[in-house]
Amino acid sequence: MNIRPFEERDREACLQLAPRLMENVNPFHDDGTGPIDTVEWMLEAQQVQQTPQAVFVAEDEQGVAGMVKVFIKGQLVGQKEAYVDGLAVQERVSRQGVGTALMTACEEWAAGRGHRWLHIETPAKNQTARDFYAAIGYGEEVVKLSKGI
Repeated sequence: MNIRPFEERDREACLQLAPRLMENVNPFHDDGTGPIDTVEWMLEAQQVQQTPQAVFVAEDEQGVAGMVKVFIKGQLVGQKEAYVDGLAVQERVSRQGVGTALMTACEEWAAGRGHRWLHIETPAKNQTARDFYAAIGYGEEVVKLSKGI
């Protein structure tokens, strides 16, 4: 497994990962073009470079096996913080360390820029993701409540 920065040739494979972003999400979220829009946002922002960020892909002998974006999104006074968005891996490599390797790349990217914290959000309903993040050392710290109106 090779973890490397996104290249334009990866775009189609990354877009094919979009549905994985909608698995186990809360039922009140729009399931229209949301996941494809999210992946496009991740990849387009890579080109614009408005904020420090990186998109990494995991690649194996069959091609792109996963992707993730890490970026700077504001910070508390005195704290350097980075955020992860859009971690997705192909079903065929699920539970084989690909997600962990991608998260490690994000951690190294952030630490290399002096950041002390890395954050990621996942839907409360996504117990699989919550268990994964807990297993690699992430603790839950915020509860977000929502209501359709």
